[in-house]
Amino acid sequence: MNDITNRSALILLVEDDPSMLEGMSDLLQTPTLLKTMGIDYDVDIMTAENGAEALEMMRQRTPDIIVSDIMMPVMDGHQFLHAVQKNPDWLHIPFIFLTAKGNEDEILDGQLRGANLYITKPFISKELLELIKSQLDRSFERQASHRQNVSDLKKGILQILNHEFRTPLTYVTAYYEMLADSLNRLSSQHNFQEYLRGIQIGCVRLTKLIEDFILVIDLRTGEFQSRYYERAKPISSLNALAQAVITEWEDEAQQKGIHLHFTAASKTPVIWGDEQCLHNIFRQMLSNAIKFTPRNTEGEKHIYVSTSVGKHDVRVVFKDEGSGFPPTIQDQIFDLFFQYNRGLLEQQGAGTGLTIAKGLVDLHNGRIEVESQENAGSTFTVIFPIYTGTGSQQVQSANGSPGQRQATALVVEDDPSLLLGLKELLEIEKGRYQLNVLTAANGQEGLEVMRRQQPDIIISDIMMPIMDGYEFLETLRKNTDWIQIPFIFLTAKGEHTDVHRGLRSGVDAYITKPYDSNELIQLTLAKLDRYFLLRSAMAENFDSLKRSILDLITPDFRLPLSSVHEYSEKLSANLNTVQNDAELKESLHGIRDGSVRLTRLVEDFIALAELRTGEAKTACGLRTQPIHQPGFILCDASQPHKDAAAEANIDLQCEINDDLPSILGDSITLESSLSRLVEMGIKLCDGEGRQPIYLTAVSEMDDVCFNIHLPPTLEQDRLEKVLALLEGHDLNLSGLPDYAPAMQIAQGYIELNNGRLQIERQDNAYRMTVRLPIIAAPETPTTAA
Repeated sequence: MNDITNRSALILLVEDDPSMLEGMSDLLQTPTLLKTMGIDYDVDIMTAENGAEALEMMRQRTPDIIVSDIMMPVMDGHQFLHAVQKNPDWLHIPFIFLTAKGNEDEILDGQLRGANLYITKPFISKELLELIKSQLDRSFERQASHRQNVSDLKKGILQILNHEFRTPLTYVTAYYEMLADSLNRLSSQHNFQEYLRGIQIGCVRLTKLIEDFILVIDLRTGEFQSRYYERAKPISSLNALAQAVITEWEDEAQQKGIHLHFTAASKTPVIWGDEQCLHNIFRQMLSNAIKFTPRNTEGEKHIYVSTSVGKHDVRVVFKDEGSGFPPTIQDQIFDLFFQYNRGLLEQQGAGTGLTIAKGLVDLHNGRIEVESQENAGSTFTVIFPIYTGTGSQQVQSANGSPGQRQATALVVEDDPSLLLGLKELLEIEKGRYQLNVLTAANGQEGLEVMRRQQPDIIISDIMMPIMDGYEFLETLRKNTDWIQIPFIFLTAKGEHTDVHRGLRSGVDAYITKPYDSNELIQLTLAKLDRYFLLRSAMAENFDSLKRSILDLITPDFRLPLSSVHEYSEKLSANLNTVQNDAELKESLHGIRDGSVRLTRLVEDFIALAELRTGEAKTACGLRTQPIHQPGFILCDASQPHKDAAAEANIDLQCEINDDLPSILGDSITLESSLSRLVEMGIKLCDGEGRQPIYLTAVSEMDDVCFNIHLPPTLEQDRLEKVLALLEGHDLNLSGLPDYAPAMQIAQGYIELNNGRLQIERQDNAYRMTVRLPIIAAPETPTTAA
């Protein structure tokens, strides 16, 4: 995929007529003509004589646009288009049919198959070039917008993880240090209890965070589903469950000046579900309402919770007077890590609450409806189907008509009769989409509607007062959030020049009045299909990134959290009855060891997240510079481990050459990777007798080598696991909590510095070696004799 700033474009031409293929290729590579037409791309051409040949080329290089004939041997244009559409990595590529098949049915057929444009031969060269340029421009704009969205998501995720993991961790570590210091100085026991409370608050918050992430993982993998089915049963106590959650959150709400109100239906019918899941759903919904009700507002704030009974369902409503959000993001608020306006609303947590709530509601065959306006609060309605059967399989879904997808269309037309007719035509369509139709009388009104609710497709007239169709299209294309929305012109302007101008402006279809209702519906559905397919492919990129982060959340966090919490609770409960220093030290050491282990887990987690999102690569690139006397990096990396080595009866020795050649790299990531490898080397030793670990930095051939020479006596089982990790055979983080994260981070950082890591056996001992390329010395200019 080309970056729009490069202004380069790879065009694939598919045509079985050699003279036509040559002519088109020459046309697209004539610099003076392209410059005259305002086409400022550096054009490169690939050519193929049929679809099969074109597919082979695409597997080697991905084009930015495809122009294809239809009637070809081996694989025709229709088959070729279908093959392209099956590959998610190619969905973004604009596809133009350029063919002699030109009757109305053939053109409509090509459009319904998913071609972006359908151009008939003979064509006008100038018009073809203009249309190719308009398709390239829009495609690159869409790709740039998607890249920016991915980049924003990465930064947002890292901001969330840094804040949500490190803040409670700071509670644990800072309060432990204050506790240990106070005990050493024999300060008042009142302070002891405050410090222990701080440690426990940090543990509880971090525990909840980890458990929520693990629940998200279990919901996504389906693992939680079996547990739900085992526990699900008829439940008639919905009011009591809601009241219990309200009681649980009353103290926190009062601290923020929020009053909680509950209005219960006189009697709620039975639903099928799991009480623990329902409690979690209500907890997430109420927590969300409290979090988004600001503290710094004047007067009292209220949150209203109510239950009500419909004909086929039971509803639990959570209505707040908080900050609210625009309707345009309603489809995103249940996405993992999604947060609205976090810069101003940092209290909103890790972005897991609504994801969990929706996942659990889905298990109950329910749904969540949302109404919200900025600065006017939000209303979330959780809807459960009434249970009428004798088993879980007989529950009626609350999710509406099966097989129909909800979609929103915006129709912009200044003729009231035509507008009403179009609205009714689209709304009565009972196919694969259930269309919600928004209307506007001109482009200006259309923009106002879009600011309130984002449509999935737009059908617009051209000739309208105040703002015509062209200005409307041009204005909305400037908004990156609206670039992807398909746009159809439906107009009385039917001359060839009008149609060409419309297509050149970047519309997805151009239909002239009077229109064929069936053709309009078919094209609308086809454009919606492509829109949702593209959106699904883009969402998969987001989901892939989120999955890579979720994979890092392991149950290994639970052990140190439990240890810290257990020892702090024990010390808090028995502070007045501690009999001797040994008991006190046991609790303090337990808190300290758990805190240290927890700190390493969080730091490793953040480091791996930065590697997977690419942020570590960006930061490393910015810090990369020539490093002179690089051997000192190895010495600095070993210093934090001197005490641990001494406790393990290991003699840690560092020998470096002062005259090592320079390398190009980032000293921060290099020192971190070497530090992790030194620590790993210490853990690999079996602890029998005094053992040496020698650290050396030498130059070999074109590399500077940082060597960690391990003693002959190593824990073989641990060593085999480390070797398996290095070879990529076992990267299961949960199976190797002491080695897998360290190895992955070390390898990742070394690769960012263009280095490589090796573990070699030498004279009955093992050596870990990090090789980094030497900077080539500048050539000395020769002086003429």
